[in-house]
Amino acid sequence: MAAVASGGLVRQLSDGPQDSAGLPRLQPGYYLEDAELVSIGEDGAVQVRLQASEAVQRLADGAVELQTVSVRYDPADNVPWHLQATVGRMPADGKIIELLGNVVATTRNGTRVPTVIRTDYLEIDPDTGVAFTDRQVDIEYGDSWVKARGMRVFLREDRFQLLANVNGIFTPD
Repeated sequence: MAAVASGGLVRQLSDGPQDSAGLPRLQPGYYLEDAELVSIGEDGAVQVRLQASEAVQRLADGAVELQTVSVRYDPADNVPWHLQATVGRMPADGKIIELLGNVVATTRNGTRVPTVIRTDYLEIDPDTGVAFTDRQVDIEYGDSWVKARGMRVFLREDRFQLLANVNGIFTPD
């Protein structure tokens, strides 16, 4: 992912041992406020735009911890999604986005009723356009609702695969 920081603040984090003057020795680290990470597709268009109120890179493993996360997934010719969560994580390679706490995923297609998914954990692979959770999910679509344990969402295809304990009411359009 190409990283663009709007309003970013880079500073050194102090976690290190004390030096001889009694002052903390500073360890290099990165802290960004109002961070924006952008993934560009093969066609040169923005495919994923992740925004977070804070982004902190952990020095131990290079992972990035995120606060107040918003993800806009915009494949060129498919259904766009907006995902939000309290916190998020990305491993150092940036191939997966983990969303944790009050995760809400909503389709953004102007003329049709939006699909809304709620869960407490969701992994997204921006390259394949697949989101996954093994936790409880609640899905709303107009007057229909479905609850399940575990789900795969094929974001590009606007298709779901519910894994277990599925129940609900579905009223086709």
